[in-house]
Amino acid sequence: MAHIFTSLRHPVEKLMEAEYFFKRSITLDGLEFQFVLNAFLSASRSVTFVLQKAMSGVDGFSTWYGLQQSEMKSDLSMRFFVELRNLTQKEGPVSYIGGFLPNGLCTYRFVGHSQKIPPELKGRDIRECCSEQLMKLATLLLKCQEAFPFASCPAQAFTIEGKTSLGYNWDDVTRALGLPDGYIDVVDIPDAEKLRILSKDIEAVDMANIQRIAAGKFFVDADIFPFKNPTHDGLIDRMADLMSSELNFQPHAAFISAIMGNIEDKD
Repeated sequence: MAHIFTSLRHPVEKLMEAEYFFKRSITLDGLEFQFVLNAFLSASRSVTFVLQKAMSGVDGFSTWYGLQQSEMKSDLSMRFFVELRNLTQKEGPVSYIGGFLPNGLCTYRFVGHSQKIPPELKGRDIRECCSEQLMKLATLLLKCQEAFPFASCPAQAFTIEGKTSLGYNWDDVTRALGLPDGYIDVVDIPDAEKLRILSKDIEAVDMANIQRIAAGKFFVDADIFPFKNPTHDGLIDRMADLMSSELNFQPHAAFISAIMGNIEDKD
């Protein structure tokens, strides 16, 4: 049976698509913020779908992914993001509120109704929560590459170690590259050298980008993230809590109650 070479290329592209929408959201507000948030949720959810499709024929992947899936299901924030994506696809927009920071940027908080907000996401800007989701998804791809190095990247597969591990033959290489029969039947070139030369026509998986995203380095100034631990008076967080409570405060009522709470705290 012919060997099919596999790659993390498409899952990585989905990860980078999600990062693109995340970065676009930094300076947006109003409906534009809602639009890119929806796009982020869709792209980030697709990372695991595309990963399963890309690696479905790899020996041992199904068992390995089952373990990763169990871990992701036990992660409340990752489950929350899955629920949000389902909400935007089937019901409507995500519930959130926003307010301006001293630096002029608008900060947003999730408001929980049917989707209960995990404790670790409360009191934090939505963009910061999204950045952590990106890091977790990138880490998943790194784990996959570590578990299946030769199945994750064709450039790695085109090595003696990859050939031995995957068990493919030269006919498989010829078919994969679209070469004429017998094209690589050169007897005086060692196999390792043949593979090295042929690998130049193979697009390697961009591991550097996966590692960068897993480390949370989304910007040129990697340590500058305007929504991490921002300075504000807590009004937005108080409103988000009120609107997520069992009393289900409406925005106007939540705003008044939050203002009164802030005044009482100062007194």
